[in-house]
Amino acid sequence: MEEVFLLHRRILIIGPVDSGKSFLFRKIIELWKKRGYRFTAIDTDVGQSTLGLPTTITSMNREGKQFFFYGFSSPRAHPFRFLSGVSRMNKQGRIVVDTTGYVEFPHGLEIKKAKIEILQPDLVVAFPSSDHSWEEFIASISTKVVKMERDPNVKRRGPKERAIHRIRKFQEFFKKTRETVIPRASLFPVKLGITPEKGALLSFRKANKDLFLGYIKEVGNEWVSAVIPADREPTSTVLFSSYLFKEPIKQQTLF
Repeated sequence: MEEVFLLHRRILIIGPVDSGKSFLFRKIIELWKKRGYRFTAIDTDVGQSTLGLPTTITSMNREGKQFFFYGFSSPRAHPFRFLSGVSRMNKQGRIVVDTTGYVEFPHGLEIKKAKIEILQPDLVVAFPSSDHSWEEFIASISTKVVKMERDPNVKRRGPKERAIHRIRKFQEFFKKTRETVIPRASLFPVKLGITPEKGALLSFRKANKDLFLGYIKEVGNEWVSAVIPADREPTSTVLFSSYLFKEPIKQQTLF
């Protein structure tokens, strides 16, 4: 299969959870790096991210990383915002894209269809799904499709293990932190109808670009206390979501 991955410049990987998508994503990145290709890797798996933090869509190339703060761990929470984030990634030149395992009919497949239209891959790598509409969906893709069998070496992970993965990612990111105070007037929701609450994730923005994440520690009438990386300074525009985690992260039980 290596020759197939070398011949194509724009590869999108799809399939259900625990099918081997992220494993293949990493393999293609390694392969292209060895060949000296210039490319962008795009990680849209907001629940089980490889390149970035959970709740973010992240792209990586030789120039570094950038991310879009989606704010939730599944595309089903806010499909329009999710696809908006996908569209903001660097889509020029050679790309390889990892996706979520949300493939349920109809909305999961509709999101995949829209993602294909946005990213315009020249190859879709599809792992098998038990969803009754999967084969019909695959047949509807006008781009070349290569079907892959599930890798038997890929370990299946249940909801608890997936939650542990997210906790560990945040643990690493928030290893060294400090507290700061933010006026509530600087906070903007990623979805209508949500309000700031303790534990909510924050994304600090400048010039309409996400710079780093934080989280709310306490909520007041006019201010919120936030936890941010120790080497960062707060910005005047801060997005917040309803994705929560309990404090203190470092003391959460993982097993």
